[in-house]
Amino acid sequence: MEADGRPAKKSTSPWVYVGCGCGAAVLLALAGMAGLTWWGFRQAKEIGDTMANPEKRAAKVQQVLAYKELPAGYYPAFSFSAPFGVMEMAILSDHEPSADSQASTDTGRAGRRDGNYDPDFRERGFIYMSMRDFQNNREKMRRFLRGEAPLPDDSPWARSNVSFDPRQVIRRGAFEGGGRQVLYTASRGEVSRRGHRHEEGIVTMVMPECSDSRLRFGLWFGPDPAPDKPVNEADYAGTNADPAAIQEFVRHFELCGGK
Repeated sequence: MEADGRPAKKSTSPWVYVGCGCGAAVLLALAGMAGLTWWGFRQAKEIGDTMANPEKRAAKVQQVLAYKELPAGYYPAFSFSAPFGVMEMAILSDHEPSADSQASTDTGRAGRRDGNYDPDFRERGFIYMSMRDFQNNREKMRRFLRGEAPLPDDSPWARSNVSFDPRQVIRRGAFEGGGRQVLYTASRGEVSRRGHRHEEGIVTMVMPECSDSRLRFGLWFGPDPAPDKPVNEADYAGTNADPAAIQEFVRHFELCGGK
């Protein structure tokens, strides 16, 4: 009883609040899963529609990788943008995407909601990524390209279907392009395609020093003219390990032009 004679109020058990909190968490989780499912379905449909239309495909690629004119022999192949600007990707191929690659994208084998894509290349290609700088990856990449640190284990380019051997660096350097410095490293490496491995080629990584905080980099790959020769004996003139060829290729793009 209260002092004034009224019945005492029963206190609410703390388990009630715990139960309400758990219920709210479950509802939020279900809502998040539903949102991701809806976004994934919408993204897959948009990718399929875009891949089937060359003009839409080119426009989407150009939104991520700004350019006025593509280098000769390269074509817009694929683009992907994750929500909230977390990551964007654009891919150029050395030929127009085939009907088979478009069909496989429509059915989800090539274009998937996680942004992975099985590229349709013959010998050459270019993969460009722009992403938020998580885990200080921008500085890690800068140090690797300058030869100041080894290749980090958590490299963001691991999802790009391109791999290279950092022990077989052909050359590294920097040049001025579009009013900013561009770091590069050319190494022997390989490209994976639908579970298979291409013959060893050359993978050149380029990274522009942009004024904002996003991490941007490109991976340009092509055949190795002398895979059986040691790096210091092979002639790389005109390849994507040639500094003049790298500058000529990069000048087509505004690598800092994305979001």
